[in-house]
Amino acid sequence: MSLHPTHMSKQDPDLKETEATDIERTATSGTEKHGSTVVLSVGGDAGYHRSLTRRQIMMMTFGAGIGTGLWVGTGQALHYAGPAGTALTYTITAMIVYAQYSSVGEMTTYKPIHGGFIRQCAEYVDPAFGFAIGVNFWFAWVMIIPAEITAAISVLKYWPETDVVPLAAYITMFLTVIACANMFHVRVYGYIEYYMSFVKCLAVVLMIFFMFIMTSGGIPATNGPIEFRYWKNPGAFNNGIKGIAKAFVQAAFSFGGGEHIAVIAGEVKDPRKTIKKTVRPIFWRMFTFFVVNIWLVGMCVPSDDTDLVNASGTMGSPFVIAIKRADVYGLAHAINGFIFLSVISCGITSAYIASRSLTALSDLQIIHPFFGKKDSQGRPYVSLMISLGLGGGLCYLNTNSIGTLVYGWFSALVAIATLFQWASIYISHLRFRQGLQAQGKDLRKLPFKGLLTPYAQYFGLVIVLFVFGCEFYLACWPFGEKGSVKSFFSSYLAAPLFFFDYFVYKWYYKTKIVKPIDMDFGPARPFDEQDLINAIASENTPQDPERTDRQRWFKRAQYMIFG
Repeated sequence: MSLHPTHMSKQDPDLKETEATDIERTATSGTEKHGSTVVLSVGGDAGYHRSLTRRQIMMMTFGAGIGTGLWVGTGQALHYAGPAGTALTYTITAMIVYAQYSSVGEMTTYKPIHGGFIRQCAEYVDPAFGFAIGVNFWFAWVMIIPAEITAAISVLKYWPETDVVPLAAYITMFLTVIACANMFHVRVYGYIEYYMSFVKCLAVVLMIFFMFIMTSGGIPATNGPIEFRYWKNPGAFNNGIKGIAKAFVQAAFSFGGGEHIAVIAGEVKDPRKTIKKTVRPIFWRMFTFFVVNIWLVGMCVPSDDTDLVNASGTMGSPFVIAIKRADVYGLAHAINGFIFLSVISCGITSAYIASRSLTALSDLQIIHPFFGKKDSQGRPYVSLMISLGLGGGLCYLNTNSIGTLVYGWFSALVAIATLFQWASIYISHLRFRQGLQAQGKDLRKLPFKGLLTPYAQYFGLVIVLFVFGCEFYLACWPFGEKGSVKSFFSSYLAAPLFFFDYFVYKWYYKTKIVKPIDMDFGPARPFDEQDLINAIASENTPQDPERTDRQRWFKRAQYMIFG
C-alpha cells in the first residue's frame, strides 16, 4: 500500500470462464488438499508465517478481554452506578461491541492480510487517519504492559509473604516472562495463549456457577436467597447520570479483543475460512461471560461495600468480595490465582499486539521500514524490542514517587484509546462498503455479512460519541474532587494527541481522503480464487447427506463452546 492510492478501474467481480477452468484444473490435479479444503498459497504476507489455527485465534482474542477490566474494574462501575446502572451500561456496550465484531468480520474476511484495522483505516479513509489510529493503538498497548505488570504485583500482595521480594525484582521477572513468550515462533506463542486463555475462561465459568448458587440461597452464609435484595437496599442506581457515565467509561475499557482478529489476520492459516468461523462465536462468548457476570455481581455484592473503591489490588475485586461474603475463603485464594494468570496473559498479549501494530505501520510505508524488520520465523524483533523497552522502562518509573507521576500522565493516553479504535473501525467499515458499491461489487456476495449492517455501525458510532461525552463530563467534574486542568488532561489527553497526529501527518505528506472508486480491493482476488477452488474440491468429495447434517449441528455446538 502506498500513501497515495492509485486509481483502479472497475472490474467484474466474477472470474472469467477461462480462469475458472484453470482453477478447476488446479483443484482436481496435484494441488495439496486437507479434507475438502484446497490450500492455495497467497503471497503478500510481508514476511509473516501463517501458523495460527482457528482455535488459537479464538482463544487469544477472547482471552485478551479477560483481565483487570473484568476482574477488578467492574467493582468501580458497580460502586458508582449501582447494580441496575452497571447492568444497563454493560448490556448496551455489548451491543456496540457486536457492531465492532461485524465490521471487523466483514472487512477482514474479505481481505485477510497483514496490517489489521490500521491498514483498513489507511486504505478506506485516509493514510493520515491510519497513522493517527495506528500510533494511538500502538502506544495504548505499550502502556498496557506496565499497567498489567503493576496489576500483577498488586495481585501478589493478596498474600503477605510475597512482600519480601523487591518491587524492581518482580518487574524484571514479569518482563522476562512476557519477552520469552513473544520470542517463540508464532505457532508456539499461539499454544501458550490458547491454554492460558482456556484457564481464564474456566475461571469465569466457575464464578458464574458460584454466584448463581450464592444468589439462589445455596450457600448458608447468605441466610437464604439474595436475588435482587441489593437492588432495593442500597438501591438499583447510584449518582444519577454521573454514575451511568462512569459505568459507561468502565464498560468500554472492560470489553476488548475485537480488533485483534484484524491485527493477527496476516498470521492465520486459511484466513478467510478461519476468521469467518471465529467472529460470531467469540462475540457470543464475550456477551455471555461479561453480561451474565455483571448481572450476578450486582446481585451478590452491594454497591455500598467500601472495599469496592478503598481496598487495594484484588481485595477490591467484586468477585473476591462475593466469595468472602459467602465465607468460602479457599476459593478466594484460587480466584486470586486465576486473576494473576489473567494479568500475566494480558501482558503477553499486550506485547504481541503492540509489536504487530508498530510493524503494520512500517509494512504499510506509513513509518520507516526499519520498524518492520522480521527474522526468518516471521517475528518482528525490532518492534518487539522497542515496545518492550518502552513499556518495561515505564514499569521501573513506577518504583518512586516522581516516576509514578510521570507514569500516570503517560497512562492517560490509554484512557480513551479504546473509543477511538471502535469509532475508527465503524468509520472504516462504512467507507469499505461505499468502496465496494462504487466499484460495482455485490455486497450480498461478501464472505461474511454482519447482521443489521450498516445500522448497527451507526448505532455504535452514536453510543461511542455518547461515551466520549461521558468521559469529557467526568474529566471536567470528576468524582470526589473539583475539576482542574490537571484532572482534565489526565483523563482526556489522548483526544488532542490523536487529532495532533492526524493533522500534522496530513499537512506534512499532503494526504487526501481516499475516494471510494480508488480503494484497493485487489489483494482480495487470490482469496476469491481460493474460495472457488475449495468449492470445486468440496463438490468432488463424496458425502453422506444424513451424516453431514448431523455433523453440521455438532460442529456448530463445538464452535460455540470449544472453538
